[in-house]
Amino acid sequence: MIMKKVLFLFAIGSIISFSSCKKCSTCTFNDPDKGELESKDVCQKGKQYNHVLDMYDRSGWTCTKN
Repeated sequence: MIMKKVLFLFAIGSIISFSSCKKCSTCTFNDPDKGELESKDVCQKGKQYNHVLDMYDRSGWTCTKN
């Protein structure tokens, strides 16, 4: 009985981990104060990835998915 629960939890965990693979983007910003182009690689999973990209977008950065 306990073994079935452990296997079930393992299966659910495996499905969840596959559905939220790490995604990466490169975000760039032309900083007028410094007079140079800044670039950062952004890598996150799931909703956190979308949230981080939204924050960069609101701050004037341009992000390109890798």
